[in-house]
Order: sequence, then C-alpha cells, then structure tokens
Amino acid sequence: MSDQNMERYSNYTIGDMAKLLGVTAEAIRYYESKGIIKPLRAEGSGYRHFTTWDLHMLARARHYRQCGFSLEETAALLEGRSLEDVERALHAKEEEIQHEILWNINLLRSVRQCQQRIRSAREDVGVYRMLKSPGIYRINTQKCYTLPRTRQEKELIREWMEKTPFVYSTAVFHKSQIEAGDENFDFGLGLDEEYAAFLGVEQSELVEYYPPCPCVYTCIPSRSSEYLSYRRLEAAFDYMRRCGLHLAGDIVTQVACMAKPEEEYFNWHCVWIPVDTGCGPENTGKDAQIVK
Repeated sequence: MSDQNMERYSNYTIGDMAKLLGVTAEAIRYYESKGIIKPLRAEGSGYRHFTTWDLHMLARARHYRQCGFSLEETAALLEGRSLEDVERALHAKEEEIQHEILWNINLLRSVRQCQQRIRSAREDVGVYRMLKSPGIYRINTQKCYTLPRTRQEKELIREWMEKTPFVYSTAVFHKSQIEAGDENFDFGLGLDEEYAAFLGVEQSELVEYYPPCPCVYTCIPSRSSEYLSYRRLEAAFDYMRRCGLHLAGDIVTQVACMAKPEEEYFNWHCVWIPVDTGCGPENTGKDAQIVK
C-alpha cells in the first residue's frame, strides 16, 4: 500500500497496539500469523502499521478468546462471513460454559463436604450421635483386600474413577455377616445421592443404593497394619445397647481422608450405622452424644 493511502488511517506501531490492548507484541504477531489481523506495510521500509480496523479486530479477537475459543477457532470466526456460523459457535460455547458452571457449583459443594468429613475425622472419633445418613450410591472394588476379576467390574471401576472428585472410598459391613460373626467386608467407591443425576449414576446390578435413614454416626481411624473389621465398632455397639437401639441394615462408611506418613497407610472412616428408632434417643444430635 502506498504511503498516501496509509494516511487515510490512524496508524499504530506494534508497540502502541500492544499497550492499548494490554497484550504482548509476541501475541499480536501470533494473531497476525493466524490471519486474525492483516497490518499494512509501508513501501520501502516494509514496517508494519496497524490501523483502527486492526484495533477493533483484536478487541473482537480478545472477546472470543475470553469466551474460551482457541486462537484457531477465533481466526475462523473472524475470517468467516456467515453470521449463522458465528451464532452457532456462540450457542455451543454457551452450553459448554453452562456445563462448566454447573460442574464448578457441584465441585464447590463437594469440596465443602470433604472439609466437613475431615473435620469430623478430627473431632468425632469416640463420639456417637443420632443423625440421618445421606443417600449413598456405591460400587465394590474389592472383597476385603482382593480386587475384582470380572471384566464388567473392572470397566465399572474405570467409569467411576472418571467421576472424581465426587467419589470417595467406602467400606460396607453387611448386617447378615455381622450377625453371623463373619468379619469380611466390601470396599469400593461411593457417591452421595445429590450428585447421582448430574453424573448419570443409577442403581443397577453392580451399583448399590443406600437410602437416607436414621443412623448412629461416628468416626474411626484405620491403618493398613490392622485388619478392617466390624469389631472396630464395638464401642459404637455398646452405645447402641445402652440406648436400646438395634442394628437395622448394612453399615456404610465414607473415607474422609487417606495418608501415608510412615511405612503404612492410614485412613479415617465416617461411619453410618442404621438403627431401629422405635426406642432410644431421638434424632437430635447433641442430646444423643456420648464422648469417651
């Protein structure tokens, strides 16, 4: 372009443009390499000069970039002439952002619940109180310390692993086995009911559902050098006997935290023991609380 034609525009150097937009000169060169802007070149010197058109194209580019489009997607939006294509791209981005917002809202709730379970692990060891359990979905990853062998079970474990950070480790002591004196247990992955619809989880042959129910709640620490057994809950059973409460279902735990500060593994279980509330203390929390 001739110098005379260039005088029709207000011209900016690449440094001027970078300062105006709050970006680096390297970023502007990258936009140029992608065809997002096409600066004028002076005859003779070949210096690039950016016009007000470039300024506003870069502003529009930043708009798309802040909406989450890649540089390549941004270049395609700016190079196209179809308003319908731009509208479709923005609609798809809207749905993507809505999903991210929903994900982050649930993630925030899950992080807060994780903090609450950790506080409980710190404060509720040896404390027993009546609480209503959350609804819990769970799958087994092992019987005692033996991993599953079927292909279907392994595929389900991989599927649930993709649902982190909403899943947690969980143990189950079955009522029938406790009554028979069988110390075996199931271990696996759990998910609170409030996230089930969001994550597409439903009860099935391999997915157990434990509905909310009145429970004696407590917390017990565990370690890899000690066999995990319902007998770790003898103090809780003593509390139940004193209160006239009877075991009414499978005992489910939520692992609040895991660590390996030494040569063995440690974890802390938040424990939900279903009880028959026909007699005994009401579900009032502190009134039914005993501390060792």
